Amino acid sequence: MTRSGHSWAARLPRHLGRFRAGQLLGLLFLIGPVSDLAGADLTPPAKAAIGCLLAAFAALYVVLLPPVSALAGGFRARGAVGVLAGLAALALALGAPRSFVLLFGYVVAAAGVALAVELALGVTLAVALVVGIGLAVAGADDSTVAAWTLTVVGVGAVTAALGSAIRANEELRRLRDERARLAVAEERMRIARDLHDLLGHTLSLIAVKTELAARLIGRDPGRAEAELADVQQVTRDALAEVREAVHGYRREGLSEALASARTTLAAAGVDCRVDGDLSSLPIQVESVFGWAVREAATNVVRHSDARHCVIRLHRGRDDVSLEVDDDGRPGPAGAGGGGSGLAGLAERAHDLDGTFEAAARPAGGFRLRLRVPVRAT
Repeated sequence: MTRSGHSWAARLPRHLGRFRAGQLLGLLFLIGPVSDLAGADLTPPAKAAIGCLLAAFAALYVVLLPPVSALAGGFRARGAVGVLAGLAALALALGAPRSFVLLFGYVVAAAGVALAVELALGVTLAVALVVGIGLAVAGADDSTVAAWTLTVVGVGAVTAALGSAIRANEELRRLRDERARLAVAEERMRIARDLHDLLGHTLSLIAVKTELAARLIGRDPGRAEAELADVQQVTRDALAEVREAVHGYRREGLSEALASARTTLAAAGVDCRVDGDLSSLPIQVESVFGWAVREAATNVVRHSDARHCVIRLHRGRDDVSLEVDDDGRPGPAGAGGGGSGLAGLAERAHDLDGTFEAAARPAGGFRLRLRVPVRAT
């Protein structure tokens, strides 16, 4: 999870790196205008000026689009798109070849990704109108005017849809991370509340009685001894209650663990499906399977960034098995195989002569698999 102090790059989806590659490849279309400029009948100073404008245009275009988003959003993005349009218009005003109209395609592409979809479509229509009128005034034939106008409109519409999808995916990712943090925080609060309810009164009572015994030990040893005896009994009762509580956490049934996993995953925005049923399991097997379900759900929420999770339960002739698959990325524990939770599950499976596996799937995602022979029960 990211922190507010991390760089903006850490907060952007990983797939935007591929978008940057496509963006840079798109600049190859400028080879045509550059070639036309080299062969144009212009003075060297004019060619140099137009070349500088083209270089500035390409640099601003690269900076404006993701993943370099320092100018993305709000007034700065609108201003940057306006500067792009101004550079393109100025190049044409200085006598650049007609192929420089292509720059307006980059203008609407940048607007589509960097601006809100309504504003991007407005920019697209305005630029298309200006391009059409400009070509018509310059004496271009109808087919050329129509071709350039439709090209600008098409590029603008496609990139506006792409920009809207990028922003929606980023917002969904942010919400998923926030819901995962809330799910973990709620679980911590539940445990803290249980411990407070269990031990708060008892520890307060022990503190009061020990303070009273300390004050009485010099003037009324008998009563002080009685108070210390009460402290011993309260301590024994508290220890028994803690053991019962821990036993309850550890012996939580498989059905309860599955229900808890569904709730936790749903709170984190992960679609969870359970296939199969394992009823009437021996207590030690049910305990291990419950631990496995809880550990798998925790790893999915904390590490995988998954969207879907499938829990499969199977009873064979000689064994029972549990398999948990998700479509996210392997977490730190899964990738390295050294997480303490997974190591504990492997030890419990070994104690029952079973097998335990936790690794990335070849097709993507992560898989946790636990199998216990029936004879071991």
